[in-house]
Amino acid sequence: MISESNNIIFVYFIGTLGMVLLALSIFFFFVTYQKKMLKKQLELNETRARQQEEIIQNTISAQEKESKRIAQDLHDEVGAMLSVVKLNVGRIEKKSEDSVAKELAAETKSYIDEVITQVRRISRSLLPPSLEKLGLFFALEELANWVNKAEQLNIVCWKGGEQFRFESKKELAVFRIVQELLNNAIKHSGATIIYINARFSPNNCLMISIADNGKGFNLEEKKNTGLGLKNLDSRTQIIGAKFKMKSTPGKGTTAIIYLDTIV
Repeated sequence: MISESNNIIFVYFIGTLGMVLLALSIFFFFVTYQKKMLKKQLELNETRARQQEEIIQNTISAQEKESKRIAQDLHDEVGAMLSVVKLNVGRIEKKSEDSVAKELAAETKSYIDEVITQVRRISRSLLPPSLEKLGLFFALEELANWVNKAEQLNIVCWKGGEQFRFESKKELAVFRIVQELLNNAIKHSGATIIYINARFSPNNCLMISIADNGKGFNLEEKKNTGLGLKNLDSRTQIIGAKFKMKSTPGKGTTAIIYLDTIV
């Protein structure tokens, strides 16, 4: 009787141990499977992020090449042709004996001058020569001066610290970010004044703030619906910069770009 009872206990113990081992095996299999799936998902996300970053970089690179080509065409071809047209109109003005024709030629010359000015403005906005020659802040000042000439609003530029030069691609990228922020403010904010504050620190860090007194907007709504803010985020991430924006309806908008240029 004791031997038979011991056998039952032994069988029960073995059965219980087998069930525990089976349960543990299933548990570890499930954990391992989950880890593998999580690892694959992370790898897939990283691959997608790299692909998306490459697409953005290629898109921006293509845009800059096209901007450079258009700027050169405007300057070298369109600008030269307009100068020739202006010269011919001037010759007509001098040789004509008809007062009406002279007046018309003079008026045409003034229109051509305005067109030449606009072509130069567009060419400089596409590829500002001052950026390469004089640096980022001077290019931003030049951009502000062109906008101020329209007398629709006032852009005030302020510089803290001594301007330093850094990688040309990063300088151009920062210029494009500020340019896009200004364009957005001009088009949508209804602002009367915009402040551009560039701080060049001794340890080669750059911080630029762009603040306006416009109508502001709901930032969360724009993040969910607007591609513009996503493009700005992408541009800043590509050059290793940090980007923050604050806006409140009725209280204007402020954007800050921070870049450690030695990274």
